[in-house]
Amino acid sequence: MVIIIDDAFMVCTDCLMIIANDDASGLDYSLGEEEAGAWEREIRGAIAEIQRQVGQIAVGDGDRDDEFSSSPCACCGIRLAGWRHHCVILGSGREH
Repeated sequence: MVIIIDDAFMVCTDCLMIIANDDASGLDYSLGEEEAGAWEREIRGAIAEIQRQVGQIAVGDGDRDDEFSSSPCACCGIRLAGWRHHCVILGSGREH
């Protein structure tokens, strides 16, 4: 049985693209190749750590997205203001 462990997991656009599509190609839009690669590794590491410790991250309800937030991304921790996208963390319920 899959349950929602966290229904208020708000992530930045960079993290969302990797969570939703396993796609980091947009990172090099505003970053150099080397910097984009380092940022991608950091995001993927944060995702892996959350999924190892807490549960699977999944895209949530787009109607709950926040167009402008100064809250840090719940995934990578970036503090730049901007979009925060609703995600959920899913688990089996056995460990809780």
